[in-house]
Amino acid sequence: MTLMLFGIFDIGMAMLTETRINFAAEAAAKCGAINAPMCGSPSQTAAYGASIAALPGLNASAFSVTMAACGIYVTTTYPYAGMMLPPITLSAGACYPAG
Repeated sequence: MTLMLFGIFDIGMAMLTETRINFAAEAAAKCGAINAPMCGSPSQTAAYGASIAALPGLNASAFSVTMAACGIYVTTTYPYAGMMLPPITLSAGACYPAG
């Protein structure tokens, strides 16, 4: 019973982490697209995304910011290691029209 509870908790934490990196990618893409002062360059946009996610070990180098046909495209990956789950890599991407 205890293992099942830990497993359920671990899956919930993985889902929360996935939601956080999705939100961070979306926020960074929007920030870069509207050309906010804190997102003037791709490196600043990546740093903004990392600060929004606020996950341990997730820094700007994990974010990729590019121009695409859809606008500003931001992707990121995060290695999640839970208590019961094997290590998995979570990823997220978002595109926001520029201009």
